[in-house]
Amino acid sequence: MRLITLNRTKPNASVEFYGCPMQCKYCSHTSAHFRDHDLDKVVQVMTDNGIRSVFLGGAEPAVHGKEALELIRILHARGKDVILKTTGMDPDFVAASKGHVKRYVLEVKAPLDDPDLLTSLTSYGPEKAKEHLEKVARTLEVLKGQRVRAVLRIIPGRYTEESVERVAKDLSGYVDELQVTQFMSSQNDVGFAGITNPSPDQETMMAYGRAARKHLPRVKVKGSGFEVVL
Repeated sequence: MRLITLNRTKPNASVEFYGCPMQCKYCSHTSAHFRDHDLDKVVQVMTDNGIRSVFLGGAEPAVHGKEALELIRILHARGKDVILKTTGMDPDFVAASKGHVKRYVLEVKAPLDDPDLLTSLTSYGPEKAKEHLEKVARTLEVLKGQRVRAVLRIIPGRYTEESVERVAKDLSGYVDELQVTQFMSSQNDVGFAGITNPSPDQETMMAYGRAARKHLPRVKVKGSGFEVVL
């Protein structure tokens, strides 16, 4: 497996996988360095008795298909709580992981009927963007009844209250929480479209959070210096 990092922190460890076809224009993972890791060695590290949970994320674990699923199954069998982050690009991968994952984190980008917005943020053309959103819709059906937190990063100039509310409507009935995150408030963000500081401002972020809260049981608005649960 190609990994960006293998974090052995106890009790909550993490594995960052390398590679994602979306190639989001604001994501540091697109140019991150990686190392090849043998599955058995990763298992040996992550099943340390001091580790209680393992977060699998990074770019996109589903890119590693068979190996990532085997890692998930082994970790679960050895008593570890597995948290899996995905963009929803492979509903079959997600379906195969069910029963072995304690919580899913679904990274969403756009309303399911808005491939143009997805195209503006990623390397996808219109047809590929449409295909991706169809896969996300299927992934949501697969995840129904599971513990799921969705995450939406707000890129200034790309989102409005209306588009955030549409995302929330799409997620209604499938996720128990949406985290609306300010751009440039994470070390994984890189400057995009001339934006190099945390934005939009907190007031705007809160307005987006309230729009989403109309349709979801819990919304967390998170940014540089603030974190509010609605």
